[in-house]
Amino acid sequence: MSSDAPIDHEIARIGRRIRSWREHEGLTLQDLARRSGLATSTVQKVETGTMTPSVAVLLKLARGLGRRAAELIHDGSYEVEVLHLPASERQRVGVEGRSCFERLSGDLYDAALESWRVTLEPGASSGREPICYEGEELVVCERGVLTLQVADRDHILGPGDVLHFKATLLHSWRNDGADPVCFTVTGTLPHSFRALLQDRVIAGEPESTRSR
Repeated sequence: MSSDAPIDHEIARIGRRIRSWREHEGLTLQDLARRSGLATSTVQKVETGTMTPSVAVLLKLARGLGRRAAELIHDGSYEVEVLHLPASERQRVGVEGRSCFERLSGDLYDAALESWRVTLEPGASSGREPICYEGEELVVCERGVLTLQVADRDHILGPGDVLHFKATLLHSWRNDGADPVCFTVTGTLPHSFRALLQDRVIAGEPESTRSR
């Protein structure tokens, strides 16, 4: 047996996994190529195992699919079922003086839930464009007064208040008060939307598109 056989096997397995995820998301080769910033021919060669992808290509494909790169090489034998996330190690992004987003959920293999703790300063919001996706969303107000708009109706949440709704309804949130607002938002996000949401948050879109 050739010494390259195990490597060829892994490359083929990665290609099959990418194709399976792409088809599960209802994406064409062209769709994934566009999302990943790659040529369609490159995506096709990776899926069929006819090329050895570089780390950069794998990272781009993972991002295009809304997955972690580690999942591409994961063999399923060491799936993470329990994660302890110390407060000091959780991811926090945002713009100082406007908003802070702290990711509460971890990277369970093929996770369905995504959860964030959001702090909005007065006047901050989720952005100009409303949010919607297939699934559900649960918002718990921890501190302050949050205005959560769902399907053109404003819901006012105070400390301890909860709003649970179908995420297919257009929704957004904002802080109309004079004090900071802190709340958690948990959703059953599709992989592709999860990647888009994290891109928006990391890029600071909620702040850069806020109402003046």
